[in-house]
Order: sequence, then C-alpha cells, then structure tokens
Amino acid sequence: MSSKTPVVITTKQAKRQINHFGRSLLIYILLFMSVRYGSHALFSRFPELMFGFDEEMAVMLLRGACLLFVTLIPFTISAAFLRLDIRDYLRNPRLRMDRVIALICIGIGVNLTVTSLSTLFYFFFHTNTTVYPFLGDFTTQESLIKNIVYLVLFALIKPICDEYIFRGIIQRQLGHYGRYFGVLGSAMLYAIAQQTLMEAVPAFIVGWYLSLITLRYHSIRPAIWVHICLELFLFGLAVIPGNYLWIITIFIVLIYIFAGLFLFQKRVDTNMIRYGATEWKLWRILITSFSILLCIVLFVINVVLTLQI
Repeated sequence: MSSKTPVVITTKQAKRQINHFGRSLLIYILLFMSVRYGSHALFSRFPELMFGFDEEMAVMLLRGACLLFVTLIPFTISAAFLRLDIRDYLRNPRLRMDRVIALICIGIGVNLTVTSLSTLFYFFFHTNTTVYPFLGDFTTQESLIKNIVYLVLFALIKPICDEYIFRGIIQRQLGHYGRYFGVLGSAMLYAIAQQTLMEAVPAFIVGWYLSLITLRYHSIRPAIWVHICLELFLFGLAVIPGNYLWIITIFIVLIYIFAGLFLFQKRVDTNMIRYGATEWKLWRILITSFSILLCIVLFVINVVLTLQI
C-alpha cells in the first residue's frame, strides 16, 4: 500500500474484497477438478476435441488453457476491482547473482525437506496421484514433444501464473489487512488450491517461503525465478536415467550445503514483519468468507476423492 493514512473498513467490506478474488480462486479450483475428473469422460465422448492428440497431450494442453484463462480473465478482473496495480509488483529488484542463487538453493532445499517429510503420510493414507509415464522417455518424437510440453507447462507457465495469482494478487490484497497475515493467508490458500494432501503440505511451506520473498523485495519476480528453478529441478529428478541418479544425489547434497552457508552468512534477510500473523479476527474474516469457505469444502472433497480406501 502507499504511505497514505490507512483506510478503516468494516468486516462486511473486507469480506466483499476477499470474496472478489475468492470467486476467482473458486473458478481456479473447479476448472482443475473438472480436468482431473472429467477430461477422460469428455474426450471419450467427444474425441474430436483432442484435435488429433492422444489423451495425455490433450489433458496437458487443457490444463495450460485453463491456467491461462483463469489468470488472464477472472483474476485480472479481480485485480482491477481491488485496484491492485500488478505492474508495481512486476518491477525488477535488481538482486545480486549470489543472492538469487541463495534464494533458489534455499527454496529447493525447503521443498526437498518438506516433500520428504510429507511422504510419511503414506503410512496413514494411500493417495491417488497424477502419473506422467512419458517423463524421461525421449525415444520417440511423440514422447519428446510431450516432455517439452510438460516442461513448458509446469516449469514456465504454471510458476508465472501461480505467482501472479497467489503472490501478486491474493498476498497483496491480504497484506492490506496485515503484512504477515498476507504471507500466511496466501500460503494457506495456495495449499487448498492443490488437489491432494501430498501436494498441499509442500505447497503451504513453499508458498510461505515464496510469500516471504515477495514481501521482502516487494516484487513477484524473485519468487518467479525461484519457482521456475524449483520446477526445473523437479523435472530433472523425473527425467534423469536411473544409472545417473548419483549425479542428483551429489547435486542435492550441494544444494543443502549452499543453502546452509547462505543462511549462516545471512545473505538472505529473514527478519520479516509479523504484523497480522496471529490476529484471529483477520483469520475469522478470511475463513468465513463465503467463497473461501467453498474453496475449503472443495479441497476436502479433493482429498477424499484422491484417497484410496
């Protein structure tokens, strides 16, 4: 926000603001639920909609189209209604390269740690996860193209769109009520936008980290850089041949070493403002807003549907 005198709003006004981006988030979740659970039935009944592609390729293209649609239309409309100038959050903070590397190493290290811990859920839950059998298969032109499309979708389009949505719009709007509340609130909403519990836990922690970066530099560009590099790293893990896994092991060890050194040398400022973090009234307003309540219900439905009983 600007340096102007803070504007006092009522609970009703706050909920109206939250519901505006909340409705866009609801569209986001519903679209991806539809793709996950309805694409097979849709393409089986109307194969012409695949435009000659096989189902795996068609689903990826559909996911990309849904992501671009919800970013460019519902959330852009929400930003305009909320009077959020996203261009201000797209500025280049001009970080030194060593600091960029530090942010990336810490982000990858955080994701690896929390993902490893989240696998403990497998002892209690058996979760249906989306599998892409073509990953790492470059033996045919078709599989090569699928790998390229996957890389563009998940390591470029999705990080940019997600940062625009969750850090550029949601975090910024919630940050008007409390700066650190915006950090935690956007991380929570990023988690419930996922479709499985196994995805939600890492998403919350990584989203928290990306939100801290955005708050620190008042720009979503560093978060986009970290998010893209994280997805590139995960893509590398998925496609590297088994006999070269020792390279990944060495790389992971180096990531942890560099992340530890950067934190030890305090090259990353982690002294963040906590204003609003534990303000129960703000959390009550957020959680009881009608659109957010529906998003939470859809998340619970997603979790139940992905559990293998």
